[in-house]
Amino acid sequence: MPIVRTYGCPDCNHMIEVVLSSDQWDCEPPECPACRARQMQQEFKPPAITGSPRSRAAAIAEDIAANDYHVADIQTDGKEGSRAKVRYKDQTNMLPSGFSAQAAQMLESAIAIGRDTRLKHGNGLDVLQANLKSGAQPDLIEQSKKRAIRIW
Repeated sequence: MPIVRTYGCPDCNHMIEVVLSSDQWDCEPPECPACRARQMQQEFKPPAITGSPRSRAAAIAEDIAANDYHVADIQTDGKEGSRAKVRYKDQTNMLPSGFSAQAAQMLESAIAIGRDTRLKHGNGLDVLQANLKSGAQPDLIEQSKKRAIRIW
């Protein structure tokens, strides 16, 4: 399995990264390609510390909500199953230049109807969960679990 090592020259501070195969792990460090004064020394980089998987997933979800669904702000309490408070961006000023006044007015009324519908009935996930609880829609996941072969 190849590894990547970082080498630095103590004289000119030139840095390089070298990909080594398993048979090259114990080889001598390379000479500095910039000054050729002497062999380089291995430099150690601290590991990159990122957030938890949950925080990375939340950041991705917020990015998708902002870019794809034009959400301006999401406020959650962090509890599983709780509803987030969502504020959408005002897009009335983002109309193309060729839009007529009548088309702009129709678009604004459609946006207002959509907002009212979301506030009144919730989003699609809420409707799906309500249909599953009431039995109006079959739970396909539970049905597939019943039909699946059990492996012990």
